[in-house]
Amino acid sequence: MPKLKTTVRYGQVDGGDLGTVWFAESERGLWRIEFGRTKDRFLADLSQDGVEAVEDKTRTAGTRKALADYFSGKSSRFDLKVDWSRVDGFIRKALQVCAQIPHGKTWSYAEIARKAGSPGAARAVGQAMAKNPFPIVVPCHRVVKSDGSLGGFSGGLHFKRALLRLESEAVA
Repeated sequence: MPKLKTTVRYGQVDGGDLGTVWFAESERGLWRIEFGRTKDRFLADLSQDGVEAVEDKTRTAGTRKALADYFSGKSSRFDLKVDWSRVDGFIRKALQVCAQIPHGKTWSYAEIARKAGSPGAARAVGQAMAKNPFPIVVPCHRVVKSDGSLGGFSGGLHFKRALLRLESEAVA
């Protein structure tokens, strides 16, 4: 019997300096967040995930509101469930540690590696952050080099700077 294809519901929100922020959620929680992409590219990425995507403004209203509140500075936390089912091993450990970074704070790649139980794996943390399917909610933009410099960001450093600026303005 063939495996049933997972269906995800998707929507969008205005991310200010990030432009349109696309998101998708499965029955288990948040599946993917992307920005700096067209709708067609986002849907192609979902197709590569092997899921069927259905636009659903009603059932994604909670996620849309949480993201909109974040971008407008009304909220600094997310109470969204994350679907960890497709992330495993060290990547999952590193992302789960990353999810604990407080709003307005940064942790180093080395600090994440230590907290994930793999001291000395700072480069592997960087690779894990680059594969983060839940940016913003799992705040990989808050991960910096040990010297405090930005390091990398899969969406581009201009997006990392914009997110850190948004959070510092919300904290101030």
